[in-house]
Amino acid sequence: MASKKVRRNRTLMVIAVLGLATWGFVACSSGGTTAGDEGPFAPVLATPPHVEGLTLDQLAHTAIAELPDPAWVKETSQQTGIPERALTAYAGVAIGLSVVDPECHLSWNTLAGIGWVESHHGTIFGGKILPNGNMSEPIYGIPLDGKNDTKALPDFDDGNFDGTAEFDRAVGPMQIVPPTWAAWHNDGNNDGNEDGQNIDDAALAAGRYLCYSGGDLSTPQGWQDAVFGYNQVPKYMVDVANKANEYASKVPSAG
Repeated sequence: MASKKVRRNRTLMVIAVLGLATWGFVACSSGGTTAGDEGPFAPVLATPPHVEGLTLDQLAHTAIAELPDPAWVKETSQQTGIPERALTAYAGVAIGLSVVDPECHLSWNTLAGIGWVESHHGTIFGGKILPNGNMSEPIYGIPLDGKNDTKALPDFDDGNFDGTAEFDRAVGPMQIVPPTWAAWHNDGNNDGNEDGQNIDDAALAAGRYLCYSGGDLSTPQGWQDAVFGYNQVPKYMVDVANKANEYASKVPSAG
């Protein structure tokens, strides 16, 4: 059973996430970045090939990794250098959200840009993503204690998600912090276990949060709001855009 603190935090969590998204939007806008200004942006790409006529009911019973066309994944992995298992998750999330939230327009390369910046697609500490989507070794970020240019995040989850009850730290290949996971946790591979160290679960949670934060990611402002909501550091937005656009440039048939 969850502790009283965790239950209280879950009750307040929707308010906290709304406040974080609003703070990110205000901070981004106050920096002079608007849809009409020059700024980091990764234009929307075509949704990867998948079964035509995919329905919400089918999505409810289909694992993320089963959605993209394996031939497309193999070819795009060779062109971009993104490991196939990571790319499968990014593409699967883009496909799924194109049905669940079509107005979001989240592209696979934006998720891939985030995945590279956050963990080099799960390889940052010498590990890798296994065929089932789990990490060969768990990935944890540094304690968010206000040091090393971090924003202090006091413990949210009694260490249940991030393994430490002192300060929060980011978890898994998409580096999701406990409050965000509590709001957007998912079972992307339909194995009955929501795991931030699993690329399918983590990428789906990240995708839903990006859509929530940005609204329409086909616009510069929507894309910027989404990525800034994920990490409130201006350089982060630039790094993600650069990598996402690099991936797009290597796939001539991307969109």
